[in-house]
Amino acid sequence: MKAPNVGKWSKHQHLAKDAFLQAYLPPTKRFSPAALWEYIENYGDVILKPSGGGGGAGIIKVSSLDGERYQIHAGSLRRVVQGKEAVLHTVRPLFRPKIYLLQPHLSLGRINGRPFDVRVMVQRTRSSQPWQVTGWLAKLAGPGYVVTNVARSRGSVLSLQNAILRSGIPKSPDLLSELRKVALAVASCLGKAYPGLREVGLDVGLDQEGKIWIIEANFRPAISLFQRLPDKTFLHRIKAFRIRK
Repeated sequence: MKAPNVGKWSKHQHLAKDAFLQAYLPPTKRFSPAALWEYIENYGDVILKPSGGGGGAGIIKVSSLDGERYQIHAGSLRRVVQGKEAVLHTVRPLFRPKIYLLQPHLSLGRINGRPFDVRVMVQRTRSSQPWQVTGWLAKLAGPGYVVTNVARSRGSVLSLQNAILRSGIPKSPDLLSELRKVALAVASCLGKAYPGLREVGLDVGLDQEGKIWIIEANFRPAISLFQRLPDKTFLHRIKAFRIRK
């Protein structure tokens, strides 16, 4: 069965109704100028991203500097502008023609100054079967990029354990089990909302204190990232689940 084509905003609304998952969701609103300034005032650094599409396309970071200056970071482009009107004048042409969302910029764990996030694969063979975590890895952004999408930022992948070790994130003994619990809860919640769903490629952030944040749930995740890992255990497991669909 083909995975449903659902935007980030719809997924977020379903996840936000789950009492357990609420603590792992960054504050999220639909874009408006008033909401942008509210988020800038509250958080300083803000991410704007399209509800539709994927691959890190269309993501913009706006940061408040001194006075009325703001830095806009989109892809490898960085630009400093003066005043709120200049911010809107700069970011609107960068919008993809979709609903845009606002979130605080997460202070993700870093390796050599480059942010990384985590891809967790969660799969089931049919709607009557339980969800299982079948693999995870870390996606490291390329130099100069905000987004961790490997293809877009010319980034790289590495094992999750290696990324945590190299980043210096304080690893609690329960971090990986908590990550597994969150991923399974996300899949369970979205699987109820979209009964035909068989797999979720969940992007999760680990901030510099080791807190887990849900970034995005992909319904059509590519497995090419797992082909890049030297250890093919996860790749074989993911493929085996797809065969049994």
